[in-house]
Parts: sequence; structure tokens; C-alpha cells
Amino acid sequence: MGEHGYKKELNFWHVILLTTGAILGPAIAYIPVTVLTFGGPVGIFSWIIAFFLIIPMALVYVELGTMWPKAGGVAYYPAKSHGSLVGLLNGWAAFLGYTLVMPLVVTSIVEYLSFYFPGLYNGQTISNLGIIISVGIVIILFLINIRHVRLMGDINNILTIIKIVLIIFIIAILLKFFDPSNYYSYGGPAPYGIDGLFLAVSATILAYAGFRQPIDYAEEVKDPGKFIPRAVIVSLLIVLLIYMFESIAFLGTINWNKLGLSPGDWSGLSNFPYPFISSSQALGLSYLSIIIIIAVIIASFSDGLIYFGGAARVSNSLSRYDEYFPKFLSKLSDQGIPINSAILVVLISIPYLILLPSFSSVLGVFVDAILVSYAPAAVSLAVFREKFPNENRPFKLPAYKILSPIAFVIGGLLIYWSGFSSIFIAILSVLAGLAFVLILVRKRKFTAVDLKSGLWYLVFIIFTLLFSYIGSEQFGGKNIIPYPYDSLIYAISALFFYYWGLKSVD
Repeated sequence: MGEHGYKKELNFWHVILLTTGAILGPAIAYIPVTVLTFGGPVGIFSWIIAFFLIIPMALVYVELGTMWPKAGGVAYYPAKSHGSLVGLLNGWAAFLGYTLVMPLVVTSIVEYLSFYFPGLYNGQTISNLGIIISVGIVIILFLINIRHVRLMGDINNILTIIKIVLIIFIIAILLKFFDPSNYYSYGGPAPYGIDGLFLAVSATILAYAGFRQPIDYAEEVKDPGKFIPRAVIVSLLIVLLIYMFESIAFLGTINWNKLGLSPGDWSGLSNFPYPFISSSQALGLSYLSIIIIIAVIIASFSDGLIYFGGAARVSNSLSRYDEYFPKFLSKLSDQGIPINSAILVVLISIPYLILLPSFSSVLGVFVDAILVSYAPAAVSLAVFREKFPNENRPFKLPAYKILSPIAFVIGGLLIYWSGFSSIFIAILSVLAGLAFVLILVRKRKFTAVDLKSGLWYLVFIIFTLLFSYIGSEQFGGKNIIPYPYDSLIYAISALFFYYWGLKSVD
């Protein structure tokens, strides 16, 4: 590691707003409507179900992040518990997913700007001018992130508070036009039955995925053992209420005729690229469209700001702890910032931005690359409980022998539910990280023990890809295993991999 260290500059409110800001990204403009598309009115309750599903996984990371607070810790824990193969694949997946947030959020910003500046986006890809603006935004994110971490935290505090206020204002205005008949008419509360609710849950649980960001900044938190557990739970409750009321507000303002939809055509809501804007204009609230665009732009920029720092810290962690990445990436600046890793994030994100110049083209790859790195932490926690029973744990996951495997299963289902087309690209990108194994072999940092303790994870990733291909058509598969049996079989299979991973460590 360099001669400088990370600076403990983040307080309790920084941690709360890091979590909240990371979750309330571009998803605020889409997923509250997606749940209605999948489930109809009953889709609103998917936010509550998903909240309770995500809690075990969130608490797994809270225990790990407070036991050993490490910057970029999401890459550290599986490496420490299972060695090079798991550490490399998990860390590479996290780094790739975090880095892809940059093209994701900047294309989201440009696409929403194109509502008033059509030359930036042609309906499928952003224009050359849009790409230039996007690159400029990435550079701004870089310049903010190479200063003191407190500056990034302070800016995010302001942006996150502003976007929460704007979202609440939008919700309040829309609720004034609430039509309760949209809830019980047009097919009833559950037009697609329990299947629709289940599909809605698969969307809402993805929307909570940003809860892990405080773990990546844990080494820079003043009192991680005290701040992180409280902040993660409070943040998840905040976003639960915001997302749920967004869905309620949109539901109540649907005017089928003015939107050009047949009454009860819930799936038709997916045809609107700017659903909240479309709904507002149908109500004659043109001024609200401007506020919505501002809210989405701020939410996207804040999301990028947080994930940029997370990506740089994961890269730094992969370099300084296990030398999976080149050693020069372990350097920290005088301000305690992983400067070379931050430069790497820029150098990788810009080519992806040029190759995938639209929000939709980046979304699936980004989601799955990150999700692939979620599940292993649950196995790491169980391993650490057995190998380090007396380690200081400011927070302990209750009933870990039950909740830890549940967290792993949920992590696996998150990948599966995202759909085969996304899984195919993302997992191939993650498996490309195996090329680093050749470097580790040359450095004699990859042994038979690493293979024994890590083979379960490699097989788990490949299994997920193959299972997704033969799974139900609801998730992009060939429907050889129809819905909902696919999810049940996958969950049982995931338990097998969990216990394999647990027993693979001597």
C-alpha cells in the first residue's frame, strides 16, 4: 500500500445518505411503474415483500463491514474466506458492475435531457453530442471523487436531500389527482394473480440493490460499528416508503384514454419511456414534467458519484490486499483517495459508454455484474463465524445459520430474475476475469487449495447461466422449466451451492 491511508471523514448522516442516494438512482423513474406493469395494483405490496427479502442480505454485509471495516470491502471478504478464485471472480464482478454505473447514469441523464433537447437521443442510442456530454459528466464525477471523501459525502448529502424533497413534492402533487377506481376496477387489485405479484417482487428487490455502498466506504466512516447498522436499516425504510408511494401516486393518476391505452392494459404501461412525465402531461401538469426531469438527473448524478468512489475502492482493495490487480492501483493520494484506481474507472467507463450508448443497453449488464458479487458474502459470514468465533463484531446477524443461507438464496434469485439476456452478457464478462488467474499462477498466488475452496463459486456462476437458459419464459428462458417451478428449483439448488461453499474451506 502507499504511504498514505484512508481518512475517517464520514459521519452518520453521510452514511445514511450514501445508502439512500445509491438506492434512489435512475430506478425512481421506472421501477415504481414496472411493478404495476407486472402485477397491476397489487404490485404496490411487492415493495414491502422485497424489503423483508433484502434485509437478511443487507445484514450480512452490515456484520462483515463492521467486523472488518475495509474500503472496497465487498471484494475483500470472499477473498479472505475462500481464497483467490472466489476473491478474483467476486471482486472483478463488483468492480465491473460498479464501473458500468458510470455509462448507465450518464446515459440516463442525457436521455432525460433529450425530452427538451431531442438531438441528444434518437429513441435508441444517444447521439455523438450526447456522448460528448456524457464523457464530460464522467470527468466531473472523477474530479469530485479525487478530492477528500468528505467533499464527495457533503455533495451527495445535498443532492440526495434535494432529490428526496423533489420526489416527495411530485408524489404530493400526483396524489391530489388520485382516482381510487384504478385500484379495484380494470381487472381488480390483482389482474395477473399471485404470479403478477411475484414478478413485481423480482423488480422491486432489484431496486433496493444500492444498500451495499456504505460497506465500500466503511474504512472512512468515523464509527462504522455504530453508524453502519443504523444507517442501512433507516435508509432501507426511507426508500421503502418513497418507492411505495411513488407507485401509489402513479396508480391513482392513470388516465387510460389520455395515455392511449385500453382500460386495464397494465402491461401497456411499459411502452412509455418517461412514464411519470406521460402521466403528468395527461393531467395537464406540464410544469411537473420539468421537476421530474430535474429529479431524475439529480438522482442519476448522485448515484454515479457514489458508485464511482465504490468502484475505485474495490479496485484498490483488489490491488492492495491480494494483488489480484496491478500494485500501482493500491496507491492512495495525500487526501486518502485511490487516485490510480479512480483513473482506471474513467478509462474503462468511457469505452463502455461509446459501445453501449443507451440506458437500456447498459442496464442489464450492470445489474447482473453487481448481483453476481452479492451472494458469496453470506457464505463468507458463516465461514468467519466458525473460524473467528471470538472476533469483535459490533453487529451480529441473528440466527445466522438460518438467515445466512436465506441471504445466499436471495442473492442467487436476484441474478436469475434479471433475465437470460442480461445474465448471458454479464456472466461471460465476469468469467473473463479468469484471465487474471494466469497472472496469479505466475506469481504463485493460486494453489490447489484455492481451486478446492473456490470451485463451488465458479460452478455456481456457470449453473446460473445454464439454468437461466432453460428456465421460464418470464425470465427470458426457453421455458423448459416453467414458472413458478423454475424459481423453486433454483432456490433449492442455490442451497446446495451454499453448503458446498461452506464445507469447501478447511
